[in-house]
Amino acid sequence: MSRLQKMFEVRRSAWMGTAIIAAAVFSCGLWWHHAGLLGGGAVGLCMAFRSFGEQVEEDRRNPLPGRSRPRKQTAEPAERTDAPPPSWLAEPEFAGLPDSPDALVDELLAGGRYALLLRPEMSQHLERGHIVRAVRHLDEAMGLVPAGRVLLGPQAEQSSSSGGAVDPNPKSSDRYLHRVAALYLDRHPVTNEQFQQFIDAGGYEKLEYWDEEALPALLDFVDQTGQPGPRYWIEGRHRTNEERRPVVGVSWYEATAYGRWVGKRMPTDAEWTKAGAWPVESAPGRIAQRRYPWGESFDIRRANLWGSQRKEPVDVDEYSDGASVGGIHQLVGNVWEWTSSPLGMTAESTFHVPETYKSVRGGAYDTYFENHATCHYQSGDHPLARRHNIGFRLALPMATLEVATGNETPSDAAEQQPQSSELVTPQPTPEVAVAV
Repeated sequence: MSRLQKMFEVRRSAWMGTAIIAAAVFSCGLWWHHAGLLGGGAVGLCMAFRSFGEQVEEDRRNPLPGRSRPRKQTAEPAERTDAPPPSWLAEPEFAGLPDSPDALVDELLAGGRYALLLRPEMSQHLERGHIVRAVRHLDEAMGLVPAGRVLLGPQAEQSSSSGGAVDPNPKSSDRYLHRVAALYLDRHPVTNEQFQQFIDAGGYEKLEYWDEEALPALLDFVDQTGQPGPRYWIEGRHRTNEERRPVVGVSWYEATAYGRWVGKRMPTDAEWTKAGAWPVESAPGRIAQRRYPWGESFDIRRANLWGSQRKEPVDVDEYSDGASVGGIHQLVGNVWEWTSSPLGMTAESTFHVPETYKSVRGGAYDTYFENHATCHYQSGDHPLARRHNIGFRLALPMATLEVATGNETPSDAAEQQPQSSELVTPQPTPEVAVAV
């Protein structure tokens, strides 16, 4: 027997002897009802058990020769699956979504939420085929607005593609000349059918989609029957046969919440204007912009305005001849559109503009004057307003796609290129000259 083993046996005998004596004293105290014996026995037992615990811990840390250290119980490595990492599902936008990548992609694409699949934290875990499907959905639903500068404010009306470019006043160029990064913009305004999916998914009950300042008003964002939804809906649903019409009766906050749900955002005032006016900078600071998305001349056949005599919004597929160079429809007419910018950002300093008002653009079916339905005319409303003629469309920065597809090789990119050329370089449509 080794010296360590002998020491262990001696110490074990010591605490066992102490425990036996203490138990005997404690038993005598119980038998004779003697408080002193009870207390002494109890103290002795505590000391014995404490010594035993210390010995067990020391033996665990320094095992004797010939004894194996207890193995730490470790969980068996989980079998690798194709399920998305838990960090995905921790994001508010992914709550309640399937764990399977195929089912997840199918559900997001069905709801028009392809932008979520192109986020860096998601795309890096998806297969190549999933990314291709998402990009194809994006190319079909959105048009590219290239990077560049756009002129806003009063000087924008002086710049035209037919009359020539203007040099912005250097003193006001910082205020009215804005640089826009490349982005995608919805080809059509958001429809009743699309917004219905947001409601059916419980969008009005999920506070993570809503701006904090809008929460007190959330209970007021109801339809005519008191159900959550746009102002003019009934029982939480749009009217029959109006699936493809632009959703109206929604506040700026409702539009923002829907944008978060689908993984997009509202365009800024400059982004919206650039998509319609399609500015051409012939020289640094000299910019020519279109008055209407289709050109310089007003044509009532290209937009749903007062003169069209339609007297209500029409489907977003109509008036295709009024599309912009980038293939974006109904930027002028049908419904006004919210932007993310404050109204006073480009307003004349002599005008008093409420700080809370948001910019709206494009005119609507009940817009009477032609000059109120140009790419340059700006109006505004309170973000809580829920008008019968204000809708919205959404934007997606091009940088999202650059991150999602940044690891592709040139051959991969060539194979994955969608058939539509507008994903990379939008092709201008022939302009039909109309005499004024």
